[in-house]
Amino acid sequence: MALLPFIFSCRKERQVTKDIPCIPAGLDNHVIAFYSFANGSLNDLSGGNHHLTNSTNAQPTTDRNGTVDCAYEFTNTPVSNQFLHLTNTSFLNALNEFSVSVWYQALDSSSVPVKYESLVQRGTGFSCPDRIGQWSVGLYDCRKAVFGRTNSVWDQQLSASSCDDEYKLRTGVWVHLAATFKLQNLEMKIYRNGVLQNTSIGTANCSSGVPLYQDIGDLFVGQHFTGKLDDLVLFNKALTAQEVNGMMNIGTCCEP
Repeated sequence: MALLPFIFSCRKERQVTKDIPCIPAGLDNHVIAFYSFANGSLNDLSGGNHHLTNSTNAQPTTDRNGTVDCAYEFTNTPVSNQFLHLTNTSFLNALNEFSVSVWYQALDSSSVPVKYESLVQRGTGFSCPDRIGQWSVGLYDCRKAVFGRTNSVWDQQLSASSCDDEYKLRTGVWVHLAATFKLQNLEMKIYRNGVLQNTSIGTANCSSGVPLYQDIGDLFVGQHFTGKLDDLVLFNKALTAQEVNGMMNIGTCCEP
């Protein structure tokens, strides 16, 4: 009886992940969208073809390591709103877990913004608990980082003196931010520069009730935000503290 040739199952994994630069081992198969912005590109390096579009004149800029055209800069004023956009977001549906990893540098210290500055969001419309659309990761309340979905988790305060001082400390510096969500227990976490800042379980206590989140809405990057974004990665798992540190310690992902 002839033996069938043995096919290595890992070959398919290599084919799927070979084009994803700088993701730590063990996480590459969990990447569902990855934007390194290399050479100003808005292409998704995960292999899923979830490419962003730019119809608002957001500009490529230097990344956190000073490499030219390897990040994106957004300038938002009352008369200008620059952002990146994706309409086909079905790959974000029915996720029992997900995470967002991104580097950001908030700019413009002329005045403290009163609006929510969104780094990445799905859908539109501000609602309790401190979110835009169905979920969002952004800056609010003296420019502290916040992740909102069924609840909200906040970056811990840097300065207790005043909102002005807090805002200034958070402007002009590169920060790694990671947000994680688990459908089980509705667990949410937020990390700043690899350090866990806040954890929540369950739903928020909103006076009007927490709006039900749905698997709907376009993906927006940088809406109402003034600053730079670099190496935006979406995962289909809740990153552990060790994995968050692994993402924070990667080198620049600026590869074509």
